[in-house]
Amino acid sequence: MKALLAAAVLAIAGVVTVHAADIAPVTAHWTKLGKDFSALVYYVDEPDGFHVAVTTQQGAREKAAVARFEAVLTTGQSAAVSTPRAAGEAPAKMVLTNAGGHLHIAEPNTAVSAR
Repeated sequence: MKALLAAAVLAIAGVVTVHAADIAPVTAHWTKLGKDFSALVYYVDEPDGFHVAVTTQQGAREKAAVARFEAVLTTGQSAAVSTPRAAGEAPAKMVLTNAGGHLHIAEPNTAVSAR
């Protein structure tokens, strides 16, 4: 059931690019994590906390390397997802926080425009 719900959410969700976001349950959020990385985030509110899923993509869509990360966050807890950058540069890091009634997403400031 959760997989079906997640697929439906991803199919109908709007795409938003910002430096921070607060999203409601079952709302997808897309962000650019650098020149060649992007991530799609959504969560489901369950009795034990927010079940958060992050799917990252690297490279062109037709040849993308994809990774999926999942976490359960109780109120006040945070998790980070980071992607590498060039040698000597800090990784692009996105921090996800269960802020009570919504998920707060603190995104890296990137100088890359959305495609």
